[in-house]
Amino acid sequence: PSYNRGMNNSFTNCINKICGEELTSLVTYKYSVFGGNTIVLEGHKGILDYSTCKVSFKVGKGSLIVVGNNLQIKCLDNRFAVVVGKICSVEVAQ
Repeated sequence: PSYNRGMNNSFTNCINKICGEELTSLVTYKYSVFGGNTIVLEGHKGILDYSTCKVSFKVGKGSLIVVGNNLQIKCLDNRFAVVVGKICSVEVAQ
């Protein structure tokens, strides 16, 4: 099965050229932080923890943890999430 559905093809092609096909098949999520106050996550598998200072999502075989102040989930569906607030760090744990 293809885990890259919905990902930007130019991003995937670039990763293929740099790292090879085997790495691209491992990429099941991606995120971007904008201005230290918004994070957009694609490919999550659900919420693990939610408070105003920490939001954790299930991603791949681990979790993505957003730490900050006044955090709020502004948008959430089965693939995308948008968290806003003062973002201090983003950690990926396996």
